[in-house]
Amino acid sequence: MAWLTNQSVAPASTLTEVLKIYDLVNAGLILYETGGILDADGTEQIIYVTETPLGNFKPLVVNLDLDEMDAWDIVTVRVYYRIAQGGTWRQSWFYAYAGVDGGLLDGRVMAQITLLPNRFGVKVTLDHGKGVTLKDFPWEVFEES
Repeated sequence: MAWLTNQSVAPASTLTEVLKIYDLVNAGLILYETGGILDADGTEQIIYVTETPLGNFKPLVVNLDLDEMDAWDIVTVRVYYRIAQGGTWRQSWFYAYAGVDGGLLDGRVMAQITLLPNRFGVKVTLDHGKGVTLKDFPWEVFEES
């Protein structure tokens, strides 16, 4: 893009250069946040899912508030990814939390589930277990797209 700094050199194609700048600006990811409260019902429920995202996409983290957990509570959080277009969900990881505040130490009551970049989708679920008092789990997700 010599023509931007040297006015004596005429550009080969001004439109091509403008389109390159446009593509560069639009390639940058923007941070987004969403959240809510999951009313756990004793089944595996979806906290967050992105089905086959369009364009650039980078999930970052799920923050999950475990403050309502009591001594007898057990929560399992599972992370699934798709690795092929139209493919099935594949479990990648799970996190188990048990007891008061999910068993977290040092007075912490919030868990952070780190998500990996993925092209074909990500899903995070929560299973509060069966036969326990129903709880609410506030959550939030950050992603760049």
